[in-house]
Amino acid sequence: MDIDDILAELDRSEPTAKASTALDHQQLTRFWISERAAPDVLKWPTDLMDRVIARVRQQIELVEDLTAGAGMTGSGTSSSNSNLTLSILQTDLSRTQYIIRSLLRQRLAKLTKYAMHYLTLDDKSALLSPQEESFLRNHQSLLSDLYSASFLSAFPAQLQRLDDNAGGLNMVEGPDGKKAVFIRCLAKRWSSDPLFEDYDADDDEEAGESGALAMRRGQVWVVRWEDVKKGVEKGALELL
Repeated sequence: MDIDDILAELDRSEPTAKASTALDHQQLTRFWISERAAPDVLKWPTDLMDRVIARVRQQIELVEDLTAGAGMTGSGTSSSNSNLTLSILQTDLSRTQYIIRSLLRQRLAKLTKYAMHYLTLDDKSALLSPQEESFLRNHQSLLSDLYSASFLSAFPAQLQRLDDNAGGLNMVEGPDGKKAVFIRCLAKRWSSDPLFEDYDADDDEEAGESGALAMRRGQVWVVRWEDVKKGVEKGALELL
């Protein structure tokens, strides 16, 4: 029995699936790597995560069924094949669960560190999953209550706000947009200036003089996050 056939069995049981298991896992891994490298929280890939989580639930059910049936089968080729299938599915399931847990830990670490910043964003519903948004609100509410009970209530009313920006000093800390990141260009051409998005080799000098970044497919650069954030969001660049 081929290993790919065993893992593809779940896809054959889902006629409405839009992507294969291998492609979804590749996209999940790429998003996980990007999330670890980005100073900011990246947009939650709803469709991808829905497919991955649904497949994980299916695998758990299949593993439970195979585990229950393993004790009822006799010795021989059939039992050996069942044990091999069970071992492969458990390994693949553990791999996917590890990536999902690590991904969520990375995102929650950023959300708790910059909670006030993300709560003030107008597009937070598009950026975060519903569960993350609910967690963020509850976390900040508990934190505000703790601060108020511990020391803020002793301050004058005008000094009790956690998002005060009086005097031109903003108390809300956000991700560091000037942090250096490694990126690779996936598009044929990409530029941080829309005027040079379709640039050619002769435009390199002109783009450089304008202060715009201009990359070709396959190039790897170290640049500031704020300069390439839009390119990553569009899928023209990937974080390494």
